[in-house]
Amino acid sequence: MKFSFIYLGIIVIILSSCSRYENFAGYEETETSISELTLASSKMHSKMEANLFELINNYRLSIGLNPFEFESITYYYAIRHTNYMISKGITSHDMFTKRASGIAKRTDAVFVAENVARNYDTIEEAFDAWLDSEGHRKNLEGDFNYSAISIVENSNGDYYFTQIFVK
Repeated sequence: MKFSFIYLGIIVIILSSCSRYENFAGYEETETSISELTLASSKMHSKMEANLFELINNYRLSIGLNPFEFESITYYYAIRHTNYMISKGITSHDMFTKRASGIAKRTDAVFVAENVARNYDTIEEAFDAWLDSEGHRKNLEGDFNYSAISIVENSNGDYYFTQIFVK
């Protein structure tokens, strides 16, 4: 079972990256304490995050799918990954397996996927790019119950996006 989860996770990583400027690199993630997890997970969502979440849920409803429910542990991991991408100036799925494992351990998830993006000026542009990409659209339309989205603006005014999907 664990092997199939890892195998599926790798396929999702390969199919789910989106940027106007693709660039990938590895990094080592440090362990996180539960108090740090709780603090970050309780952060208030930005209006952009809430609006993109609503846009995606409206799309899912329009094609007969269930809307996602927000999941706070997943939000923590999305924020952390978005900040990592900003620190490196890249769009990536670096350490996805470790992120997915952390989410599964803390939420009992059986499957985790993610979409990432950067250099889109609006949530509509990022959403449209995800819909135009087969891998991203597969995640948006996937059999998931929970999700969280992190959108962070870097010091140059560029937005970075991470959406994590959980079943």
